[in-house]
Amino acid sequence: MKVLLYIFVETENVGKAINALSEGGISGFFLMEYRGLSPQDWKGFLIDENPEKAVKIINDISRNAVMIGTVVSEKKLTLIKKYIRERLGYDRYTILEVPINSVEVNIVD
Repeated sequence: MKVLLYIFVETENVGKAINALSEGGISGFFLMEYRGLSPQDWKGFLIDENPEKAVKIINDISRNAVMIGTVVSEKKLTLIKKYIRERLGYDRYTILEVPINSVEVNIVD
């Protein structure tokens, strides 16, 4: 079975995470930059309902982060997670695993 693996890291750790994935044998990945808040930052927080103020507050208190996505076989998952723990052991990261029922790639020349 294939798994869609997402790794969320702070921007300064994206190189470490990609190196860990490469060591684990991935064949490709995608990145999405975003602004994120951890549960500790968000706890008990209420946002002003004015859209401009809400966006400004979120931008002020959130952190730059990157979501790295890749599709891997279940067999590689344990090894990849081992490399991630080794490379990012003292850094903040989150891993999500989403089972995939099928993959279809349309290659057009």
